[in-house]
Amino acid sequence: MDFERLLETRSRRNCLLAQWVCSLIGRNDRDAYVAEVMDAGRSAPGDEVILRKVLKDLQDAGEDVDGATLQKEMHELMFMAAEDMARESAKTEGHGKLHQGF
Repeated sequence: MDFERLLETRSRRNCLLAQWVCSLIGRNDRDAYVAEVMDAGRSAPGDEVILRKVLKDLQDAGEDVDGATLQKEMHELMFMAAEDMARESAKTEGHGKLHQGF
């Protein structure tokens, strides 16, 4: 996976993570929370900033989630994001090949 694709996958994972956390903590402003998490993800390289922000938000909301559980969820969401992007890429490439044959 090239660097640009890795960044895009990470960004998508962060969006999925924010949506998941938002549903757990009962926030009604999902788009605003996703933006908060995405901003945190852009503030520093790596996942530490995201991990700390989301873990604090979960704990502040009374959710019993630890760092290891959150890291596991982030890992699973990274795979989901990569699979989604691969499917989208295959659809785009397949669509283009279909039209090239005419």
